[in-house]
Amino acid sequence: MPHYVYRLATVFIPLVVFLGMSYLYAYGDQNVYAQILTAIGIWPFQFPFLDISAWLAVWECARQGVDVISVNPCDVLQRGYSASPLWIEASAIPLGVRDTAVVGWLLDLVFLISLSLLPSPQDFRELMLVLAAILSTMVIFALERANPDVLLFIMTLTTGALVERRLYMRMLGYLLALLAALLKYYPIMVLIIALRERASMVIAVSLVIAGSLVAFWTEYHVEIARGLPAITHGPYNTDLFAAKNLPFLFGEAAGGAAGKFVAGVAYATLVGVSLSICRRLLRFDELRSALATLDAAERNLLVIGSAVIVGCFFAGQSVGYRGVYFLLAMPGLLAISRRPAGSELRHLALGTSVVILLLMWGECFRLALYRAVEHPSMPEVLGTNLKIQFWFLRELGWWWTVSVMLAVLIDFLAASPLTHWVSSRFASLGSGHKVTKNPDPIAYLPLSLRFHVSKSE
Repeated sequence: MPHYVYRLATVFIPLVVFLGMSYLYAYGDQNVYAQILTAIGIWPFQFPFLDISAWLAVWECARQGVDVISVNPCDVLQRGYSASPLWIEASAIPLGVRDTAVVGWLLDLVFLISLSLLPSPQDFRELMLVLAAILSTMVIFALERANPDVLLFIMTLTTGALVERRLYMRMLGYLLALLAALLKYYPIMVLIIALRERASMVIAVSLVIAGSLVAFWTEYHVEIARGLPAITHGPYNTDLFAAKNLPFLFGEAAGGAAGKFVAGVAYATLVGVSLSICRRLLRFDELRSALATLDAAERNLLVIGSAVIVGCFFAGQSVGYRGVYFLLAMPGLLAISRRPAGSELRHLALGTSVVILLLMWGECFRLALYRAVEHPSMPEVLGTNLKIQFWFLRELGWWWTVSVMLAVLIDFLAASPLTHWVSSRFASLGSGHKVTKNPDPIAYLPLSLRFHVSKSE
């Protein structure tokens, strides 16, 4: 089957599902709509697009002079605003809560269309895996809420597409990623992709980013500090994902002063194991060769997706819908899984893709398990043990996935032109040789990487 058919299917099938659910809610049976969402692990609110409604409420109340950081009376839940003050500055845009349905629906529609920018699946198996990811609990939850992360994902995916273009397009992509970071902070990790540029360009881009962040902090540091305490946090055994979930729940179980010690030791141990996995993976020559020979779009999106997931994982707790960034990493992992049958790397990449899918559907499985153990015939002790085992396996799945993504990021950094340029300068100085003026950093790249850097110039 032609590859363009698979590309069309990854957009067309989710669009059909989206339009079908939209019709069901607007003109059909809303109870059936709610039952479908509940079955896949989502508790629907009274109306769709709750999260974009809150951000539109920020504009509505800000125009009225209300301090929306503490509490927002225009929001149906009166939630305070914890994201960037830059959004408040855009309150002159004449949109408000009354526009929730239109804005939320259009945002989701653009998201689904933007998936056409992802590298295409190459066979039916890959198509099924990609569709399972797009229609997963994490992604549907983000769309049902029309969470602003959907907008940031679109901006990030656009950045990934632009960095394959001419210089001025790449600069536009970096500026778009910077804007996303100024809107909700965590997309700052996307800018790691700028390290694919020549050393002089990396320095120029870094200066622009640093200057923008300094100016932003100088102007809004009071509002930022006020909003930070309201950033998402909660129990360690729900849909929130974070590096601290597993060790900190161990600490809570231990209790008291001993609990803090247990949490610290467990956290350090998990980080050590993760780094050991990274080291082992990076000593696997076949993996490094596969990463170097990936199609440029697959490699760039794998790096960007890995950077966002890893950054969010270690920075603090994130709501499950932020796992939408797994969609960026999937094409690269599936490309690696095309290695010859019997290859260890093939099993590694395909296995990691399956683990990611299980994580993306994790809330569906968790809530289904909770409903099952609440049955009167289920012994309480057995039900509790099943919950603990599920939670433990899920957290191990997160740590494995993050370890693989860390290996991808470390390999990307090691192969970047800037790293090779810096290492060559130190090597020349150490050997006493005269350093050539303005050396070409591409000359220090492996042959398999020179093409990807050079062709974008």
